[in-house]
Amino acid sequence: MSNKTDHHAVSADEEFYYEETVVEHVDNRRRRTILATILVALLFLLMGTTWFVLKINTPTAAPSVAELPSGVSWVRSIYTWGTTANTLLRGPVDDAVAPDGTIWVATNKQIIAGFTPDGRPKRVIMPVQGKGRGQVIALEGIAVSETGDVYVADFGRNAVLVFSAQGAFLREWPVELPNELYVRNGKVTVVTSGGVKVFDLQGKEIASWGKRGRGEENFDLPHGVYVGADGTTFVSDTQNARIRAYTPEGRLLWTRGKTRTTDKLAKTTDASVTINGVAQSLELPAGMTMDSNGRLIVVDPFKFEALVLNPKNGQILARYGDFGDKDGQFAYPTGISYDPQRDTFAVADTANNRIQVIRLPGTGGSLLKRGIAGATDRPWWLCLIPLILIMLAIVLRLTKRRNRAARQDDVQDSQDA
Repeated sequence: MSNKTDHHAVSADEEFYYEETVVEHVDNRRRRTILATILVALLFLLMGTTWFVLKINTPTAAPSVAELPSGVSWVRSIYTWGTTANTLLRGPVDDAVAPDGTIWVATNKQIIAGFTPDGRPKRVIMPVQGKGRGQVIALEGIAVSETGDVYVADFGRNAVLVFSAQGAFLREWPVELPNELYVRNGKVTVVTSGGVKVFDLQGKEIASWGKRGRGEENFDLPHGVYVGADGTTFVSDTQNARIRAYTPEGRLLWTRGKTRTTDKLAKTTDASVTINGVAQSLELPAGMTMDSNGRLIVVDPFKFEALVLNPKNGQILARYGDFGDKDGQFAYPTGISYDPQRDTFAVADTANNRIQVIRLPGTGGSLLKRGIAGATDRPWWLCLIPLILIMLAIVLRLTKRRNRAARQDDVQDSQDA
């Protein structure tokens, strides 16, 4: 009697587990169908979101590769900080990229306009026109410190002025006829109409060399300066049509361009020289910067080009650009700055009344940094939402399958026992 009862109990259990398995199988088919439908919908959502983000971030009528000058990759052009005619850029003379990627522009003689890395207006500093403290007359150069403070050279007021990234006036100090400046490592290097002056961040003069003229020790309206990591100071001696490099103390290292005497223009040294197929001539070298490969990049307004130089000897390694008003072309560009995070150059395309953001070959920029920066500059993260949902759905599915397999193993173990 006891054995019969035990046998009946086991049979009931087996029937129960058999029926439960059948129900679970039918239910899983329904869930799999629903899950597959959701995954397909999320996949289409991902594709649609990606298309939408790409669409809104692609400038209208972007030029094709065939339309661009050889070697120039066009990213975008910036024409205005607003929506009305009086917010258009007018003769931007210089630009500088802040550590956070903000593109600061000295434009319209008296305006400092800031743009996000993807070209959207961010902040506009509009000092009062005049000769008083914190006022401006004719801006020529702009630079940004490691902390984001904005320094401008006011040629009309004979002063260097400093503003915070939020637009607040901080300080100023007198400098006679400043054209361009560079700020790093607690020093402000200013090129004036007749020489180079180095200050600390509060405006105390540390060093200076040169005076205005045509001689070997002179300068004539230089409009470009950059200080390398080793302290080498590079200067575009603009009206003397040459580029020069100096030690931090002001000792000349090399000259590229025309040789002048104190009285008249001597025979040019590089006008007809070609090295490795690249012409070494200069017309009016102006703004300069340095890329991630340590190459010196200089814009020449009269050549309508961006020139790549070897910082060790000034040899011109490559030339990029054409004259014109189409995207990728230049009309008397005067300023250039480099964004190492995005591997882009911002060019003050002065006569075209715009800032052009471009890329050039051989910069040594990091593709990883470029990708990360691009994802944060634009709403690429929207694409991650459906992708994350897809991944969660897959993980949920795998987890349920593993749990079901574990339950079935437990049932089999019970039956075997």
